[in-house]
Amino acid sequence: MVDGTLASLIEQVGLLRAQVEDLTARLEIIETGKLAHSPDTKSQPQPVTAARPLLEQEGMLTHTAPGTLLPRIAAVCFVLVIALILRTITDNQVVSVQAGSLLGLTYALALIGIGWWLYERKSRLAPVFPGCGMLLLFSIVLETHARFESLPTFWAYTTLLIAGLVAVGLSLRYRATALICLGTLGTAGIGMAIDFPYPLYPFLGLLLLAANIASFIAHRRQMCLFLRYMILALTAVFWLLWTFKLNVVPACGEPSADMLNLSWFFPILFFFWGVYLFMVVRNTMDHGMDLGFYEGIMPTISGIGVFVAGSIIAGVWYRNSTWFGTTILILSVAHFLVGWWFAKRDREGARGSNAFIFAGACLLTLSLGMAVANIVWVLPMWSGLAFVLALLASRWHSGGIRVTSYLLQVVTCAYGVFAGPFTVPSAMPVVGGLAAATVAVISLLQYNWSRRHTPDAVHSAYFSWLDKKDISAVFLLVVGLISGYYCAQMGLFMVLSRIGADFSAALQSGQSVFINLGAVLLMLIALRSRNIEIGTVAGIVVVIGAVKVFIIDLFGISGVSLVVSVFSFGIVAAVASVVVGKWQRKGEEGETAAVG
Repeated sequence: MVDGTLASLIEQVGLLRAQVEDLTARLEIIETGKLAHSPDTKSQPQPVTAARPLLEQEGMLTHTAPGTLLPRIAAVCFVLVIALILRTITDNQVVSVQAGSLLGLTYALALIGIGWWLYERKSRLAPVFPGCGMLLLFSIVLETHARFESLPTFWAYTTLLIAGLVAVGLSLRYRATALICLGTLGTAGIGMAIDFPYPLYPFLGLLLLAANIASFIAHRRQMCLFLRYMILALTAVFWLLWTFKLNVVPACGEPSADMLNLSWFFPILFFFWGVYLFMVVRNTMDHGMDLGFYEGIMPTISGIGVFVAGSIIAGVWYRNSTWFGTTILILSVAHFLVGWWFAKRDREGARGSNAFIFAGACLLTLSLGMAVANIVWVLPMWSGLAFVLALLASRWHSGGIRVTSYLLQVVTCAYGVFAGPFTVPSAMPVVGGLAAATVAVISLLQYNWSRRHTPDAVHSAYFSWLDKKDISAVFLLVVGLISGYYCAQMGLFMVLSRIGADFSAALQSGQSVFINLGAVLLMLIALRSRNIEIGTVAGIVVVIGAVKVFIIDLFGISGVSLVVSVFSFGIVAAVASVVVGKWQRKGEEGETAAVG
């Protein structure tokens, strides 16, 4: 077939070349008024035989060709008539339900076989027969199993799996895009409908796994590109249903764990994760394939999905989720290693590495809270890892990894604040204060480094389109300020807790003082370095300090504590007036020097 296609293409090129030469000769006759070579009529340019239509692409049956639509409609009608006849004789009990179902399945398989034969003959009616056969087979399997209960669950799933494999094989051989969409989606959808909401989960999982693999192969063949997203959505519904059913068994009197196949849950869950990981790795290794949104999000979605589903079941049925958190922690390390391997393979742009590194960072933050008893010990490690990722991003020219390092630093700070390690009162104030101080120092160092090393926008859509000036690095400064604030608060808490029993007012006043001192420090740094970015952050901190003093403190505390709070903001206002005046004078002097 390849040799025939090549020969036809060579013939087409030859015909086109002859036609161009013919047109050139005719143009020369028109311009000169005489023949270009010889008056001999034999040498006159002869009309080139009209080139026959270009060879139809292999497996592509033109849907818009004249005379195609009506024959296909007629074929569908005849196929439907025979199916209705079989249904009528079954409903009228001319034959038994089992015999009628068998006749229907045989007819559906015959239609698929006829379609295969027509594809071999390159007939324009070829898509009609296997498509109708698949639809008929799906309806027979669903009705026979659900309504007549004459087809066992095992054989229903097996029939669907075989039919789906046949449809995929047929569509891949002849590049029948519509057939692979119909076969894959139909197989997965009918499989979900069988025995809903209590399907045979292991067999349904196998069916959906085959559908995911089929969509992966179809995408690599550039067929039905949206298919893998639809199969992913059905897979997510499957896992949501299974997890929900297992989660409500103890409380709502659902079927027992044996009926819901609890023992198969984790093996199939991790097997799905491995298949998804393999598909993304395979596409990333193929440098001839453009990586899209699917490859970018799939490691993260699959990893988080495994964590969410597994953590729920581990907590409900095993009463101890430490083993599961440790397993996810190992998976996060595996994601980091895969990302590092891809970066080593492509040192110029680290193709595909950020998808795995981002997923690894997400799994790391999720799993450590489950695997480690006290999260305060690992927060400085997260912050240090974020800085290391930023250094690697610069080395690998990967803007995506750099953004991941920013996000990991923000998540570290948020975890310390909202999970309690940085807040007061605290059972471990010394450890919490040291952790907050470490995060503050590392974040500020990373911010300073990011301002001295601009991101490589060549290999990053984020920095080449969304954030050309790397403004997002300001979040590192914010993380450093917040962590430093909580470190100072932890120190004040330790001092006040040793002095007296009621120190809430003093602690609240001290918080205002820390905010205002931070604003003063930022304003002085901004003035010295003429840094508008730091000056903007300083202005925001000033506003926060004003709200804290004149709204929260003014109506929440009194006495000396309130006086100290208001006095600290007065210092902020005085420093701000001086800084603004000097900033304006320096700006005017700079303009004068430029004019001179």
